Amino acid sequence: MAAPARLSALAAGAVALAAVAATVAVPVAPVAWRAASPPGVAAARAEREAPSVGLGWGRLRGWEREGEGWRLVWQPAHGAWMVRAWVADGPAPIAWRLDAAPWLPGVRLSEHAARSLVGGTDGGAAREQSGRRDWAFADARLLGALPAGGRLPASERTPGPPWVVLLGGCLLAGALSRAVFPGAVSAPWRRVTVVAATFAVPALPFATALGARFFRVGVRPWIAELVGGAAAFVLLGAVAAAAVKFPAARGTPRGLAVLLAAAAGLLAGRLQPVPQLADVAGLNVRGVLWAALIVLCGWLAALGGEGLRELLRPVGPLRSTVLLVLSVAALLTAGPWLAAILGLVASAAGDRGDGPWVGTAVAWGWIVGGTLASCAWAAPLRDAVVLLLAGAAAVAVLLLRDARRTTAN
Repeated sequence: MAAPARLSALAAGAVALAAVAATVAVPVAPVAWRAASPPGVAAARAEREAPSVGLGWGRLRGWEREGEGWRLVWQPAHGAWMVRAWVADGPAPIAWRLDAAPWLPGVRLSEHAARSLVGGTDGGAAREQSGRRDWAFADARLLGALPAGGRLPASERTPGPPWVVLLGGCLLAGALSRAVFPGAVSAPWRRVTVVAATFAVPALPFATALGARFFRVGVRPWIAELVGGAAAFVLLGAVAAAAVKFPAARGTPRGLAVLLAAAAGLLAGRLQPVPQLADVAGLNVRGVLWAALIVLCGWLAALGGEGLRELLRPVGPLRSTVLLVLSVAALLTAGPWLAAILGLVASAAGDRGDGPWVGTAVAWGWIVGGTLASCAWAAPLRDAVVLLLAGAAAVAVLLLRDARRTTAN
């Protein structure tokens, strides 16, 4: 009996690895904004090559991926000024900008003197501050008489698509469904979700760089870090409380369903990676955040999938067709929301007890595929490959268990 068991284990492992390898090997269009180096390397280059203005930049406080470069933020502990820079991956010039609190003293130059100081550029708009006069020209700025750089590349922000409305509605419907028809509750999933949110809390002080938009000139950076950390803490607490109030249903995972969900997440992550994954990859605590995201996003996908299943109950046997149409539409138009919609669809396609498992598989694939597509330096790629192999091993175990049950029956 030992030899057939070993053969079954090898066959299950081979199937899982072959499916994962096939998904990773599917040719997709390269990501134009893929980060070639970590934000620390870009910050060192900016500190080395950007013009010196006679002020200490302070410590690097945060970063975010913007286009084909890194948008970086420095601020000293007193918060009186702040330096922002955009550093491209290639040899393009560094765009930088210095902002200072309005109460810092300076001089009040005339337009002619300011234009002479910056080299006679076009335009010229003055802004009176408490102790100085600032000037903004077409490609240069002055804080009093201090050169303050120019304009940074504009951030590309698009309004939330209709998919966000669908996600919110399905989450609300799922919460209502679990409140009215709780069914058999899965105590292990409730504990795992709460533990994932709890373990992410100690990592928050080491993830303040993700809150680059919280920093403000004239405000001490520890206040911005406290606000960002408090917002993340409240969000984690809300998800943990919701997991206790609306727990996942009890169920046994099916290996094939988990495998297909993981492959869908991998493909979605490679097709539509989000810059936030590159931001997280620049942290030393990315592994902790990845684990928390996989579990919490899996639970949310199961909750939303349950709501979508109940909303589609009136269509009866046409549910599979509607879910297929929804998947194709998401593939064509959802953009960065593709993985979330696929997690929703995968959870709604199966039984109630399948939701947490397939939702977690989609979230795992999205993080692995998105990191592989958005990062080109060694550390996050190594960690993503380790996570990839761990997920393949888990799927192999599920496939082996299903094969043994089928043989026993």
